[in-house]
Amino acid sequence: MMESKRIILVDPPQNDFHKGMKKMYPSGALVLIGTMCYNQGHNVKLVGMEADGIGISKLRSIISSFKPDIVGVTINTFQTKFAKKVVKAVKEVDKNILTVAGGPHPSSVGLKIFEDFPCVDISVVGEGEFAFLEIAEGINLEEIKGICYNGKMNELRPVTENLDYIPLPNLYLVDIGKYRGFGTGEPRSMYIMASRGCPFHCIFCNKSIFGCKVRFRKPSKVIEEIKWLHEQYNISKIYFQDDTFNLKRSWTEEILNLIINNELNKDITYMAPFRANRNLMDKELLQLAKDAGFQQIFYGVESGNQEMLNRMQKGLTIAEIKRAFELTHEVGLETIASFIIGLPGENKKSIEDTINLWRELKSPSGFALATPFPDTEFERIVKEKGHLLNANYDEYRYSRCYVRTDELNRKELEFYYAIVTFSREHDWIYKLPISTIVQNKLLCEIYHVFHFFKIHINEKTMGVLLNYWRR
Repeated sequence: MMESKRIILVDPPQNDFHKGMKKMYPSGALVLIGTMCYNQGHNVKLVGMEADGIGISKLRSIISSFKPDIVGVTINTFQTKFAKKVVKAVKEVDKNILTVAGGPHPSSVGLKIFEDFPCVDISVVGEGEFAFLEIAEGINLEEIKGICYNGKMNELRPVTENLDYIPLPNLYLVDIGKYRGFGTGEPRSMYIMASRGCPFHCIFCNKSIFGCKVRFRKPSKVIEEIKWLHEQYNISKIYFQDDTFNLKRSWTEEILNLIINNELNKDITYMAPFRANRNLMDKELLQLAKDAGFQQIFYGVESGNQEMLNRMQKGLTIAEIKRAFELTHEVGLETIASFIIGLPGENKKSIEDTINLWRELKSPSGFALATPFPDTEFERIVKEKGHLLNANYDEYRYSRCYVRTDELNRKELEFYYAIVTFSREHDWIYKLPISTIVQNKLLCEIYHVFHFFKIHINEKTMGVLLNYWRR
């Protein structure tokens, strides 16, 4: 019989963590691995450091008390700073504890993980749940596919074709009430991944975990998980965290109809990411989603400039974007649009086009400065051009600027981002000559001084800046 192991799974804070930050959801990877290990008879503890308000000192105490055989750490590129502290703390407590790293970052950097994380014993590359189970079972490391150890990489593990093995999540491993969900004021919110993989080739996207091949869970299994979340944990809002929920029409329709037929649209609301492509969505599909209790559709717009969309290999046209938002609003669904500023080729005109499209869509939106994640085409391009301004992943934060473009430097990109972000909540800024403001170097410098000292730029402050600029 397999020996039961004591396992701690850690979700480290973001690099820019500060007291008061509240994570949206628990780590799906750790919940899945934790559930599978628990179901195999292992003693599992899941630590979400941000949500639980746990620092490194407290983590050391937890490790000392729990006495784990294995500590697994999930790492995305925005977590590298604290992830290093986590694995170092593990070895400081007991150097014999096996440390296992997984997630997008280790999967992207390969053997370099051991240079950056000397306290990591094993790195899991790609989909990691079965590799982790085999590690816990004590299988000879040479026989485990998809791991790196002792400075070498084993044969990669193929992506899992059949996703029906995915168990119902054991959310008792986490305190779901400590997570804010998608938005605010939604303590009983959770997400589902109904498919894995993305067939598109956007240059900014890291697909080191799930890859390009799309695999779909059985709609009946998805419905079973919705019921489980609602009945066991009183979840009343569910976010489908697939890359593209409307990729396969018949599959999407089956899930939506099953939600309706099982009356799971009465006490539960949903949101999902859709592609705006004409061949993937129409009014009938959107109406069915509305009938199934969907409230919001998330669209990755990225840019309002067609040349930029082509450069980033988005596979989408401005006309398709406008059509998608028009149809979505017509059926009474809310929309959320995402935009990225600073990808290769970005210039004054492309940002102006993006701002104009954003205003035309009349949708709540999220703007981000482009981050050159490891092992992406975006990172390769900026390295070749000499446009990568910071390669220290420990300093990476969401919506900070680490690149320049052919025509815009870092400060200009940051200023555009600040103006756009600020104007989402202040309609009066729409009237300002944004492109002209950004061209004024001195005004940009003044803005950066305000930003550095965290001086809030309200309408009065902006008026003072503008009066200075006009002189």
